[in-house]
Amino acid sequence: MKANKCIFLLIPLLLTSCNTEQNNNDNGENNNDSNCIIKEKTTINFLSMSDSGYHDELVNMIQSFESEEPNVKVNIYNPLGSGNYNMLEKYVVAGFFKEDYPDLVQCYPDNVIKYIAQEKAINLDPYINNKDYGLAEEERSDYITSFIQEGRNYHKDGTYSLPFCKSTELLYYNADVLEGLDLSSVDNSINEGKALDVNYLDNLTWEELFNKLCPALKAYNDAQDSSHKIYVDSDTSAIFTYDSDENFFITLAKQYGYGYTSLDSTLKGVIEFNNPNMKNLMKTLKTAKDNKYLLTRGSNSGNYVSYMFTDKKALFTISSTAGLAYNYNEVNPFRIGAAKIPHAENHDYLAINQGPSLCILDHYDDNRSLASFLLWKHLTNEKNSSSWALQTGYMGVRNSSYKTEEYNAAKSITDKSNLLKLATASNLNKISEVRDYTFNTPVFRGSSNVRTNVGLLLKDCLNSENLDSEIDELFAYYTSDAESYIKENY
Repeated sequence: MKANKCIFLLIPLLLTSCNTEQNNNDNGENNNDSNCIIKEKTTINFLSMSDSGYHDELVNMIQSFESEEPNVKVNIYNPLGSGNYNMLEKYVVAGFFKEDYPDLVQCYPDNVIKYIAQEKAINLDPYINNKDYGLAEEERSDYITSFIQEGRNYHKDGTYSLPFCKSTELLYYNADVLEGLDLSSVDNSINEGKALDVNYLDNLTWEELFNKLCPALKAYNDAQDSSHKIYVDSDTSAIFTYDSDENFFITLAKQYGYGYTSLDSTLKGVIEFNNPNMKNLMKTLKTAKDNKYLLTRGSNSGNYVSYMFTDKKALFTISSTAGLAYNYNEVNPFRIGAAKIPHAENHDYLAINQGPSLCILDHYDDNRSLASFLLWKHLTNEKNSSSWALQTGYMGVRNSSYKTEEYNAAKSITDKSNLLKLATASNLNKISEVRDYTFNTPVFRGSSNVRTNVGLLLKDCLNSENLDSEIDELFAYYTSDAESYIKENY
């Protein structure tokens, strides 16, 4: 790790200049086109972590922005060999001390905390609220509420990040097997004795999943001969898999209302997950794992569990909406259904808000700050937000993004000759349904370490040989470790 870290910090940046012809005209004169907002020659640097497969789409959007603002030149930087946002954060913070850092940077909320600490993150409220170039009321309400709220979920008043590559989680299932499957021979109470259908699979509770559906699916599978098995039952199989232990723990705490973290009156982080209710949930999950109903990445020796789904060793998997392709088997494909993740019985449906945003860093230059804000506005206008969602798998950050002709066409595909496009259509439809049900968690100094600790806690609970005797010790250990990272805010 140390060697990789050093390599990362020493690697030169890839520079892509997206310049209009006018930007290349270095005659020293300002373009005073009355249609553009920036009147002076201005260069901004965008540190992006966008996948190389999406780079051309991003370049195209930047070029169209430069056409609208011909005095602005945008340079895209991308550190070689890095997909790690914490490493990116270290790179940016190191740049603060030598005045070499970007104007815009992709980030997660925990990264923004560090930028605020160095007094480099700009409060964007004055830009958002500006009557000339900000967001009008109708435009502001078009952005998905939880995505905007995430940028305000820090310990200081104001908006310090803006939505860009957002995602959530969905439940993906083997539609070829499950849709139309009649389980009445093993449990005639499931779906009121009817065969499984899209509506039933789209409205599962955790109680229904682990107490009824998984036992019925296992009993049904056990009763079949080898040629009619509905999933491969082996030492490494499970009916239901979850790729993120951290998200699983946090989502359960939020859905049931048992507590995860909060902020006290001084805006210091407070741990709330160490309680009897969360311990009982861990025991429930441990039983599910022992019965081969459940496996997570952590309890699978740290290996992603999507391969189990693609290999038909699992019937369900929960993962990011931006990673659908990882659940698709190109060699032996099957229909993939997309559904809402299960919810707590007698509680509302909720799914975690995830994916990177953009933070604008202060260079004490009004033109650079404004140009950066205008670039974000352009990247997330109705057309670009919709196009970005279709090209990358990320969610559109505006409600209008889901109503464009292109989005409607992509989500309306029913042709079963291309199963990946069919799965993508199912994914797009479900994303458009759940976009208003995502939630955020408080961000504070140490919140990223709390997240890491609950993921490890879930893993250790699932892997425990005697959880009843170990659970109090496990919760105490990870609570103490998480609290050691929590500090007073600034």
